[in-house]
Amino acid sequence: MARIGVLLMAYGTPRSLEEVEAYYTHIRGGRPPSPEQVEALRERYRRIGGRSPLLEITMREAQALEARLARLSLGHSFHVRVGMRHAPPFIEEAVAGLLAEGVDRLIALAMAPHFSRMSVGAYHAAVRRALVARGAAIPVVEIGGWGAHPLFVMAMAERLKEALEDLPEGETIVIFTAHSLPARLREEGDPYEVELLDSARRVARMLGWKRWRFAYQSASATGEPWLGPDLREVLEGIAQGRDARHVVICPIGFVADHLEILYDLDVEAREAAQGWGLTFRRTRSLNDDPLLIECLAALVSEAVAGG
Repeated sequence: MARIGVLLMAYGTPRSLEEVEAYYTHIRGGRPPSPEQVEALRERYRRIGGRSPLLEITMREAQALEARLARLSLGHSFHVRVGMRHAPPFIEEAVAGLLAEGVDRLIALAMAPHFSRMSVGAYHAAVRRALVARGAAIPVVEIGGWGAHPLFVMAMAERLKEALEDLPEGETIVIFTAHSLPARLREEGDPYEVELLDSARRVARMLGWKRWRFAYQSASATGEPWLGPDLREVLEGIAQGRDARHVVICPIGFVADHLEILYDLDVEAREAAQGWGLTFRRTRSLNDDPLLIECLAALVSEAVAGG
């Protein structure tokens, strides 16, 4: 019986307002942010209650996945742990913990359904660095984009159907969103944008919904162009063109509640939409929904079957 480590990876979040500066510094590669930048980020967390639930959600996902894998009777023991890219428990710590538990192979799974070398690729690189630092030569399966997996598509479609239930189709537009990344990825052939649009089409097709757009959110001010169109621009265009009275945001690039959902959408985007006279609704995040856990279990099972 093989002892298989499964590492669920997410971006990370400060556990309190006091940890915001250290978290922000880590995101910036060790370069301290200005006091004004720190305070601006703290204020965003204050607006959602002082902290993000991302760590707790990811822990629940890990516990549910481990239990589901145990019930599948795949002939192996599975040890599912959580590693964060920019906050404790760090990916490096999680890898060290799994090695201490004696796992003889590792499956790395980022809780981001669409692959980009700047996002999912960075998670996988952190795993490889952690293994090299400890001289561990165990087999590793890096799961890439899974936004086209039928169970993920079904889960997102269920959430969208729920949000659309009492809205008139002729007066409602769905906007699928994802975190923006630097626009140079388009020229570099990164698959991120292609995978996102494919996911959106699959979900819309499953529901037979034709009135939809795609937009990016949460771009950073780095001085270079980022992928667009930006969500606020799309909202303003819908309002000015009187294309709809209702907008439903489906953040297809995310699976869990965190700052980019609870603030960027539920506060900033909602206020903007309402300011332009639109009613605003967001699909509920999957978090630890059983269908998402089933999807994760299928991904792990497929990785094991593939050797």
